[in-house]
Amino acid sequence: MRNWSLSVYRLHGAHNFLNGVSSLPSTLTNTDAEEIRKLESVESVTPMLETVGRIQYTKDNEEPTSVEGMLVGTSSSYQEMFHTTLKEGRFFTEEEEAKKNRVVVLGSGIHASLLNQKRELPETNSAQQAKPKKAWWQKLLNRLTGSSVSAAEAPADEESLVGKEVTIQGETFTVVGVLESEATLGMTSDNSIIMPVQTALEVTSIKNLTSIYVKADSIDNLDQAEKDVHGAVKINHPETDFSTVKQTEMLEAIDTVTRILQVMLIGITATALVISGAGIMNVMVLSVRERTREIGIRKALGASTIEVLFQFLFETILLCLVGGIIGLLLGYGFVTWWNIAITLFPLVLPVWIVQLALVSSILIGIVCGVYPAIKAARLQPSRALRFE
Repeated sequence: MRNWSLSVYRLHGAHNFLNGVSSLPSTLTNTDAEEIRKLESVESVTPMLETVGRIQYTKDNEEPTSVEGMLVGTSSSYQEMFHTTLKEGRFFTEEEEAKKNRVVVLGSGIHASLLNQKRELPETNSAQQAKPKKAWWQKLLNRLTGSSVSAAEAPADEESLVGKEVTIQGETFTVVGVLESEATLGMTSDNSIIMPVQTALEVTSIKNLTSIYVKADSIDNLDQAEKDVHGAVKINHPETDFSTVKQTEMLEAIDTVTRILQVMLIGITATALVISGAGIMNVMVLSVRERTREIGIRKALGASTIEVLFQFLFETILLCLVGGIIGLLLGYGFVTWWNIAITLFPLVLPVWIVQLALVSSILIGIVCGVYPAIKAARLQPSRALRFE
């Protein structure tokens, strides 16, 4: 959504977006959406009914495939409001919406699951514009895990559900379109089953909408549009059991949560690094003690102090680097599993994370390896050879 959009939610307590989320059912109705449409300061209105639903597809004489997803009842303006892109087919029309036709648009994840295909990972706009070649470490990890081609790069299957019939909540629907795999602000339409709002109200027997998204006619008219929307909805809600939230307020709330999570993660990571660094230092100190005679023999045979120092320093760095690589492999495995099992919030392992992990491992090895290495280098050959 652009920054001149409004969202109408049920109000419970404070008006702040973070504190205004209510566990009580929404009282918004499609009548409220129609009242908002009449406003001159409003360009478009997108009512939203969201609930969990199950969709089923039977191919020829095979066993039916059933998938659970987010059932979304909305209007034909959904595509413009959320800037979704169609992979194939079309979106339902205003005429189909008015006639309560049994038509549906599927998210790419739902579509792939019904056809038992691999799901495509959502891509950002920048990723869609330019797809860089795979880094060497990604190719290596793919070979180690036995996956030569990622889900996002897998060749598209020609099989499609567009024009075919599916069953939702016991009723037959015709698939008219499939959305591209996309994600915005951590949200994705991949698990969505989208149908006209009037149809959804009938099929689910739900009387109220979850929310209403409103786009003002201009960004300069945003404040006036908010006042108009509030006044229009209050006609049917004299107790003001709703709230209007600007897109900018939502973004600020998301930024606040993101900053809090970042601080928490940095603190947890720093604590883990300190503890692991202390552990590595202790291990290397014990290693120096156990190898005292070996160090004495090396020095007696002509090894210099600097050579002994670099030997133990290199061993510490190598130990940390191996640990970092193992951690990256585990992280890559977790990200792969997550994207297969949970497609609602896709995860990505960027190259800079890999670089940071490797550099951090080397730095920890240097910092934690200096003391054991100096201790080993300072040992006198005569005393080291007598050590038992």
